[in-house]
Amino acid sequence: MDNLSIGVDIATSLAILGAFVSWTLDNHRQRRMAREVGINDQARAIAVTKVQETTIQLSKDFNSMITNAGKIERRLNRLWKQDGVDAVQRHIEQNDDYLEEVGEYLQAFKDEVSRYYESCHVHKYLLFPVLGSLPEGDGMVASIKSDFDDIARCHDEINSGYAHLLRELEGAVKIAGRLSKVDEQDPEHATLKKKLVNAVSSIAYDPDYKEFIHYFIPDGQEEAFYREYDNREIQDQELSGVVIGNLYGTLIKRPARAQAMCLLLARQSIQRTRTECKEVLCSLSAVASVLLSRNEESTLSAEIAKLKSDDYFALDREIR
Repeated sequence: MDNLSIGVDIATSLAILGAFVSWTLDNHRQRRMAREVGINDQARAIAVTKVQETTIQLSKDFNSMITNAGKIERRLNRLWKQDGVDAVQRHIEQNDDYLEEVGEYLQAFKDEVSRYYESCHVHKYLLFPVLGSLPEGDGMVASIKSDFDDIARCHDEINSGYAHLLRELEGAVKIAGRLSKVDEQDPEHATLKKKLVNAVSSIAYDPDYKEFIHYFIPDGQEEAFYREYDNREIQDQELSGVVIGNLYGTLIKRPARAQAMCLLLARQSIQRTRTECKEVLCSLSAVASVLLSRNEESTLSAEIAKLKSDDYFALDREIR
């Protein structure tokens, strides 16, 4: 009987000890989980703060950019609605100061795009590590990095594109104007003609002006010319001569036409750039929204699409 009592006591003691050990382990696990949740919440709060700081700075840069873009776009949009490229051409011909004015606005817009681009790269060194520390952070970093890469392409396009072309056309138009006033028998005529051909050739074979030169390629010959264009090697002298001749003739007879076409292409480039810059803001806002909501069913791509829609930021319909 004593042995039975001792056995019961041992079993009871073991049960109590097992329960204590189990409780201790559970308590330790819960504290660890609470600590991990606390750390995760802290990291998430820091991430939200960094995203919001980046969004605020880029929003300020974006608003400055839009102000300068509007000075270019509003008039060109109005002229385009009136009579397309013809209206822009007439406006250039009738307003001597317009090209100088729009050139200044283009330069100001370029400066604002550069500032936005630089802000993106400054903030990524603070933003990416914080987001990358979160379980879902890699996808967020990949999405924002993709948008930043698009801004880099727009930045390069703006800095090497139509603002430069406008200046090159201005120089070529001045040469063409002088050439038209010089008699063919005058020795200066040959010199000026050579200068104009060189200026036109420089424009025709510059890869940054591909969209512009498209208008001077004979119908159906685009692919043939672009093959030479991409290889940077002139093999079809006849086709090259036709393209250069078309631009040359335009600069002699209707110089404002070529400048009008350049401005309309610049307008498209401006529109693409501001859309890409606004898209970055939409993506950053979506990241902040996902971090704040902590809704596992809400994906970043779905949140980005929602914020781009007309119900929110209207990416494709509204400028700001």
